[in-house]
Amino acid sequence: MKTPVCVFGGTFNPPHLGHVRACLDAADEIGVTKVGLMPAKVPPHKQTHGVAEQHRVAMVNLTCNTSSRLYPELIELALPEPSYTVKTLQALRDKNPEAPLIFIMGEDSWLNLTSWYQWSRLTQFCHLVILKRATQNKALAAELAELAEQQGTQSFEPLHNELSGRIYFAQTCLQPVSSTQLREWLNTNANTPYVATVGDWVSDSVLHYIKENRLYV
Repeated sequence: MKTPVCVFGGTFNPPHLGHVRACLDAADEIGVTKVGLMPAKVPPHKQTHGVAEQHRVAMVNLTCNTSSRLYPELIELALPEPSYTVKTLQALRDKNPEAPLIFIMGEDSWLNLTSWYQWSRLTQFCHLVILKRATQNKALAAELAELAEQQGTQSFEPLHNELSGRIYFAQTCLQPVSSTQLREWLNTNANTPYVATVGDWVSDSVLHYIKENRLYV
């Protein structure tokens, strides 16, 4: 069995150190060396708030430069529209037919998974690794509870020994920041110096890029 391919998908608008810390903590927990940050091609259920795809890609590239364990995975941006995770994972599986494929997602995405296009097919192509998020104890849909019961694993070994089909709940720490909060702060404080709070969550290179290109104002 080949080394697992592990990706973390998102709009990354902007990418922040909460993304980085959470996915690398999960990677440590499941024994994975590298994680691809995979920007979405404007998913149907989200907006990019006027930020062009080229800017999101540039910020992902800058974020990946902060760790040798990160790399940009841009496969979804090359696929025909409409953009759906199941189509992206199928393309990644076609690209890596003999390697386990791991898709990391936040707990908020997991709780809303039944609203995704062909959500029940995701584990045909990959394993799911779920990160903890501040989800306000939202109820889990019966279909997801059944899926977790049938395909859940408390050991990370199946993520390496099987190509797909498992669900693993990582014991990562909560990251008290979101892209939405950062966009709101950057918009409100566009003409003031960046404060330490934002600097704690966005890399210097990404902050410089945001300021230079006047994003989120």
